[in-house]
Amino acid sequence: MTTAAEIMSADPITVRPEAKVKDMAQIMVDNRISCLPVVNEDGDLLGLVHEEDLVHPEAKVHFPTPIHFLESYLMLPSSLRKFEDTLHRALGSTAEDVMNREPIIVNAETAVADIAALMVDRDLEYAMVTEGRKLKGVITEADILKTLAEG
Repeated sequence: MTTAAEIMSADPITVRPEAKVKDMAQIMVDNRISCLPVVNEDGDLLGLVHEEDLVHPEAKVHFPTPIHFLESYLMLPSSLRKFEDTLHRALGSTAEDVMNREPIIVNAETAVADIAALMVDRDLEYAMVTEGRKLKGVITEADILKTLAEG
C-alpha cells in the first residue's frame, strides 16, 4: 500500500498570513504552482491559497436581498454573512484575507487510494499532509496520476 508520505512533495513552498496577493501571484508564476499553503512561524498549517483566490478583479459581490415585511425591510442573517465574506475576499490583500481556512488534510500514513477517492469526491486538486498541525507536504492530482502510471 502506497502512502501519502511516499508521493507527497515534502517541504512545499509556503507563505505567511501577511503575504501580499501580488507577491503570492509572483511566487506561483515563478515556481509554476497553483496553490500556496499558509503557515505560521511555527510551521502550523493555517490555510491554503489557490490561484483562483487571487483573481478578484472580476469578483462578483452580490448584495443581500431585503425582504419587505410589516413595513420593514429585513436581511436574512445567512445572506448578510455570505455577503460580508464575499466582500472581504474580494477586497482582501493578504493570504489571511483570501485563504481557504479548511483545506483537505491527510496524514503521512493515509493510503493513496483513500486520498484519490477524497480528492475525486470533493473535486479537489490538492491535499495537505500534516503531522499534528505541522505541514509536512502537499499531494497534487499529478502526484496521484504519477503513482497510478507507475503502477
